[in-house]
Amino acid sequence: MKRCIRITLLLIMTVMLCLMVVSCNKKQNSENNERVLKGNIKIVTDVEHGPQFELAAEAFEKLHKKVNINVITVKDTDNNVEAIFNGPQYEADITTINDSSIKHIITKNSEKFLEMTGSVKGYKDELLANKIYNDTVKGKVYALPWDTYPKALLYRKDIFAKEGIDINRIKSWSDYIEVGRKISKDTGKIFIANSSEDNNDIYLLLSNQLGTSYFNQSGKLDFKSQKWARVIEISKILYGEGLIQEIPSKDEVINKAQLNKIVSFIADPTYAVTLMNKFPQSKGKWGVMKLPAFEDGGNRDVSLGGINLVINKNTSESNLSEEFVKFALTDGKLQMDLLNKYGRFPVSTDAYNFVDLNKSITYFDSTIWNLFGSVEQGSFSINYTKNFPDIREKIKRVLNETNIKNENYKSIIEGVETILK
Repeated sequence: MKRCIRITLLLIMTVMLCLMVVSCNKKQNSENNERVLKGNIKIVTDVEHGPQFELAAEAFEKLHKKVNINVITVKDTDNNVEAIFNGPQYEADITTINDSSIKHIITKNSEKFLEMTGSVKGYKDELLANKIYNDTVKGKVYALPWDTYPKALLYRKDIFAKEGIDINRIKSWSDYIEVGRKISKDTGKIFIANSSEDNNDIYLLLSNQLGTSYFNQSGKLDFKSQKWARVIEISKILYGEGLIQEIPSKDEVINKAQLNKIVSFIADPTYAVTLMNKFPQSKGKWGVMKLPAFEDGGNRDVSLGGINLVINKNTSESNLSEEFVKFALTDGKLQMDLLNKYGRFPVSTDAYNFVDLNKSITYFDSTIWNLFGSVEQGSFSINYTKNFPDIREKIKRVLNETNIKNENYKSIIEGVETILK
């Protein structure tokens, strides 16, 4: 009996000792956390992304009470990195740069940015590989992707049904063009609307479908390739027959769609959320499908655009800034909150397996986020070279609606070559 009591007391003392050790460790970890995660950081981003960072900052501050994050929005970050980081007005710890400019900027000014190769090592493989590649120069990671823009078509289900169109039979651009000819004739509406903003550049969208852009994967200009001949061919039909119409902005596309002027439009997740938020009464009217391929069985996945986070090398809050970036890119709840509220599509591929991301969205009666996830993972990467921004501005003078309608392929390509000399 006494032996049993001694054994029992010994077990109790052992358990209590273990609990004390665990408690001390938790307390120590908590103290270490508080010691590291305190301070102030300033984020400067563009107007569209400002609310997204406000939401991320709020979630981070709830976890870390001694942290304060100030989010400031400006019209243009790409061309103002020096002023944003070092000018007296901002002195930001973190700013954002567009996909198309990031390679150009970090190649030219890598000394301005905190290298994150080591700090991202633990979760880099979770992020989209093509985005990380774009953020890397000479094997060093100087930026991390914030979002991505997979593309699809939102279309009027009621109009397609009335015209007897089965979207499951639409496989190629030729199929969609035939449908467009019929619907345009019968309704007089814009068959395909597309925003003329950079993230919806129709020529890059089409070339991305074929696995190229201005540059091929070897970094050489690709306009003389058969792929670009096909891009010009489809573009000439769409513009020449009035099947596609460029509209200045996303908001104008959404407004025209609601005014019953548009049958379908090229969209990313931000369009879908904007449509749901602004016009809830249109629930059930719109459907979603992948872009048509260039031929039956061809690639229908396209992704274009996104911004990237860079940290000021001179910041006194480098550790805190890196912790915020990691949280903002990988926290599961935040990924879904940002998607559902703003249409910000995650760059963490783990999120693509979330139950909530694969649920049906009643507004579209579709697992629309799952479709966009499939598009993102199936799309070709775009080779953004260090000269991409300059070349893009020059090419816009040749690749435009007027020339596509009136010039032949040879003349267009000669115009591109001339302007790039």
